[in-house]
Amino acid sequence: MRKDRLHLPPYRVERVPMALAQEELSNWGMRRMRIKEIWEKGIEGKGVRVAILDTGLPNHPDIEIEKSVNFSDDPIRDKNLHSTWVTGCIGADGRFKGIAPKCKLYIAKILGDDGSGDWTWLEKGLLWAEQEECEVINVSAGGDYTGTRIQPILKRLADKGIIVVCAGGNEANTLLFPANNKHTVAVGAINKLGEKAPFSNFGPRLVIMAPGVELLGCWLDGSYAKVSGTSMATPMVSGVLTLEEQKHALSLTEAILRFAFTSEEIERVGWEPDSGWGTIAAHEFLLLKKFNKQITMDWAMSLAMFIFAYYVGEEEQEV
Repeated sequence: MRKDRLHLPPYRVERVPMALAQEELSNWGMRRMRIKEIWEKGIEGKGVRVAILDTGLPNHPDIEIEKSVNFSDDPIRDKNLHSTWVTGCIGADGRFKGIAPKCKLYIAKILGDDGSGDWTWLEKGLLWAEQEECEVINVSAGGDYTGTRIQPILKRLADKGIIVVCAGGNEANTLLFPANNKHTVAVGAINKLGEKAPFSNFGPRLVIMAPGVELLGCWLDGSYAKVSGTSMATPMVSGVLTLEEQKHALSLTEAILRFAFTSEEIERVGWEPDSGWGTIAAHEFLLLKKFNKQITMDWAMSLAMFIFAYYVGEEEQEV
């Protein structure tokens, strides 16, 4: 695959027998975040518009799409299945339920069936999501971008209160673009033990971690699969943001500060480039549970370091 192309981070898939999938009904990440308890409070993302910029239109009985568009050179259907998993994680509403099952799903195919695409396809997808007045945009893809056209779009989206959530990447290396842009939320992955996944990328603009290893989700022909990658952690975060959008619209800065004050520490206190502000804590983020973050000198110093790295520091592929 050409390095200058937009692409999916490498990810791992394990097909799951139907009986086992039906028995589980959700994945361990959703159970960890106690998502069903949030639904019981009437918070299901109702009416929130979410754009998934990925490998195409899912064909799965648990997923209903509001609107779709194709910017790739391949047919719109998702033959890669990456989009199917990501979309289902956010908004499936069948035997398997996503985090925000009552949201409205908007699909833009910006990647071909091989999982790669032209950067202009991402550009068009972002503009389409803006035109459709989506409130959350999920981009579980990235790469090495040397152009100058996408950065102003990301800034405009952030200024309008549209939150773009991006996969950090799975190469145990620095963040991909657009995750390394200061107008997005960069997401890394943890495993079932709450540890940073070895493959998860890092960098000065990493914001938050979420479950991203062996997560059950929608797959081929109405089936289900366990998939691993920051691509999977990203819709976990997008889903929680969608739930919050039902309650109260957040700006990008507000969302990042909410992560800073409500996340679960992974190793050290506060923010660090390897794991951001820690692991997303859904109930605390949604202000359904009091958060007891200890504001120590170390935490305050990490906040200052984050502000410099994220907002003031070296511009990574910025204009």
